Amino acid sequence: MANVMKELKAEISRIARSEIKTALAPIKSVNAAQRKYIADLRRQVADLEKENKAQARQLEKLGAAIPQPEPEEDLGRAWITTAGIRSMRKRLKLSQKAFAELAGVSLPTVANWESSKNSGKLNIRRKEVFVRLLEIKTMGIRDLDK
Repeated sequence: MANVMKELKAEISRIARSEIKTALAPIKSVNAAQRKYIADLRRQVADLEKENKAQARQLEKLGAAIPQPEPEEDLGRAWITTAGIRSMRKRLKLSQKAFAELAGVSLPTVANWESSKNSGKLNIRRKEVFVRLLEIKTMGIRDLDK
């Protein structure tokens, strides 16, 4: 009886493997095509970067000035945390809506910043919002009236 059970389990697992293989075949082919496409894109980017460097060298030889990007302001090692947002808002005695208007963001953004699911350092995408929050950090209640 044990031998029959062992054979039955082996047959079931063999059939299951073949079913999985047939189900995954289209996905594997799409995945392989996408990997080839990504490799082609990487080659194109590398070629464009080489071409860009060559053109920059030609410009230098001609004596043309290459425009330099503007240096960004150094914000130091400042960061803002979820607890920091909440404490700033409480210290200034502002509602979430008023704080959102002051920071130049939407109400749900402030709510998400303060929520417990975002704990620790906040990743603020827009630089102008980050700078504004650093300004708010230095404000007092009297500064709000101005």
